[in-house]
Order: sequence, then structure tokens, then C-alpha cells
Amino acid sequence: MKEPILFLKAALKRLAELCMAALALLTLSDVLGRYVFNVSVVGAVELTEMLMVGVIFCGVVLATQAREHVAVDLLPLPFGRQGKHVMRAVSHALAAGISALLGAVTWSQALSALDYGNQTTMLRLPLAPMVFFMSAMLFVNACVHATQLWTDLRLESGND
Repeated sequence: MKEPILFLKAALKRLAELCMAALALLTLSDVLGRYVFNVSVVGAVELTEMLMVGVIFCGVVLATQAREHVAVDLLPLPFGRQGKHVMRAVSHALAAGISALLGAVTWSQALSALDYGNQTTMLRLPLAPMVFFMSAMLFVNACVHATQLWTDLRLESGND
């Protein structure tokens, strides 16, 4: 079971790295082209947006998996350690539900983009694959939260 998870984690890291490197090279090329040669890269904004989707949605899953999201206690709970565990479980359940809901809505939008043949303005790149990728990453994020919830609940029941 660990091998597919490790493969997915490594693949997401590589994809985020590739998108970030391509983003840096695209920005460098566009800036040099504009200020040195007086010619900008056609569709640079669209490509930047698409590469940012790769970085952001891979990054969200990787941050969730590593439990590196910023967490703020909005309501101080006087229940001590037990209250902290309950709030962590509630937050995982809520995050998993919201990610799954957003994934479903995004999947619907991807189907619409596919049906209508939506494309970017300048380069005429199809938008549906990017929106399907966003949806898939949201579903993966929901699964990661659900797995963390399950792990936390198992560890808690083992400690009592």
C-alpha cells in the first residue's frame, strides 16, 4: 500500500518542480524578450496561469500530506488534550468534505468545458484537461484528509 502512495507523492513533487522551473524559464524569456529584444512571448499569461495551476494544486496535496497547512485556533477549547483531538478530527472531516465537494463541482465544470470546447484566448489550448487535473487533485486532497482522519482516530483509540 505504501508504494503507490510514495509513487504519487514523488510524481506530484516532480510535476510541481517541472511547473515551477518552466514558470521561471517562461518569465525569464518573456522579460528578456520584452526588454532586450522588444518582443514578448505570445501567450505568456495563459501559460503562466496553467503552470500556476500545476504548482498550486500539486502543492496543496503535498502540504496536506505533510500536515504543513497553517492552522489557527479560532475558538479556544477548555477541554485539554481530548478537545484538541476532537477538533483535529472535525477539521480533517470538514476539510475532506469541502475538498470532495469542490472536486465534484470542478469536475462538473470540466465536463462543461469539454462539451463547449473551451480554449484559451491566445494559444487556443483546451481548458478541460487543466480543469480535470484541478478536480482530480481536489479529490486526492480529500482522500489524504480522510486518510489522516482515519489514522488519527486509530492512534487515539489505541492510546485510550
